[in-house]
Amino acid sequence: MLSHVHHIMFIDIDLYRILVPALIVIVVAALIVRARISCQPTELHKAIAQLRLVTIATGVLLLLLWFLLPQTPVLSTFGFPHSVEDIQSPKRLLQYLQDYNRALVRTTSVVHWFIFVFVWWFLTAIYSLSRALSNMPHAQSDKSSEKPVA
Repeated sequence: MLSHVHHIMFIDIDLYRILVPALIVIVVAALIVRARISCQPTELHKAIAQLRLVTIATGVLLLLLWFLLPQTPVLSTFGFPHSVEDIQSPKRLLQYLQDYNRALVRTTSVVHWFIFVFVWWFLTAIYSLSRALSNMPHAQSDKSSEKPVA
């Protein structure tokens, strides 16, 4: 019963109270590491280092989101009514509905953030690599060797 109460309190914590400080720490760490990335010798090395940085930052955020999901075993500890008598009182029915509603709301919020973080990571990675590849010396020489079509 104690883990049930503890987890319910954790579900009640607003996601922004957890994610905003985490995002601030990740952004500050990323800015510090990004200063070191600018010392890389080529654009491709910079892009690969930036890809590593973004992948690690995204991994940390996704791991945090994973821990914020309500656990399935915890949902089962809310209890499943086996008969109508188990939920005959309006108070008991309300407790079941509130517990499941909290779990569903938290799961929906975490999935929303997961999609946002994953899409951000994917687009950043693609942009960084495509920019580096288009700025490579052989890509520029290919452009200059193309003959205009008359």
